[in-house]
Amino acid sequence: MMWETLYNYLDTQCATIADLLPAIGKKAAPDHVHKLRTSIKRARACLTLIKQFSGKQFKGKRYAKLLKILQQEAGALRDLQLQQESLRQYTKKSPQQYRFFKALLKDHTRQAKEQAQATTQAFPQTFIKKLRKQPSQLPHLSHKQLSKHLQEQYAAITIPAGHIAAEKWHSLRKEIKRLHYQLEISQPLFEGSAALPVMLQFTDEAGSRLGSWHDLLALQQFIRNSMQLMHSEQIVLPRGIDGLLKQLAADTQQQLQRSREWIKQKPGVQWPE
Repeated sequence: MMWETLYNYLDTQCATIADLLPAIGKKAAPDHVHKLRTSIKRARACLTLIKQFSGKQFKGKRYAKLLKILQQEAGALRDLQLQQESLRQYTKKSPQQYRFFKALLKDHTRQAKEQAQATTQAFPQTFIKKLRKQPSQLPHLSHKQLSKHLQEQYAAITIPAGHIAAEKWHSLRKEIKRLHYQLEISQPLFEGSAALPVMLQFTDEAGSRLGSWHDLLALQQFIRNSMQLMHSEQIVLPRGIDGLLKQLAADTQQQLQRSREWIKQKPGVQWPE
């Protein structure tokens, strides 16, 4: 049952990736890029779970590495697409004032799109076929072992201690998303569990809130970098740029606070033995 569950999950993600690669290579529409990145994350979470219980027998390092490269390319493009949308929302009252920022971001997106398309076009389809077979190397694994692993990962979700740099929040976000996908994978194995839906809801919302925070932080950084470029090229900054940054900073902090509050309220769960 364990092997079959992992195989079916990974097979579904592989099918989605295989279907989307040609579409990304031709057009790279935002919805396709989003679906591709999500499926890659799910596939990588599945491989991480296999590696966790395979130990030295794990033979998927090459697959994990190639998937990471593909995710980085798709992720960079998707992040820029999201920044374009956010910039439109924040500047819709005076779009002409920020045309330099929009043009620069559009060019960054174009370059990321070309890189992502080149990567997807060169990505070997045979890789997907071989990737599907990875769960077959998994040794016997009991429900108790898997539930213990999931509970330990869930218990480890805490607000970082000390001075909390953005990198720590970002790392926490990735850990939460990976656990969410592993809980998703495990659903058929724990039907009727009262704990699993609670954990899924918590990790889904926590990942979403931290994702929104990260998107705003990235837009802030883009605008600051663009301002430095404008200064160096002696280009006059648009009126209201300080107000825009102030609003962005406030919204970013508010989103981080929402994330913090949600994680603080992490519900306790009790798994049946």
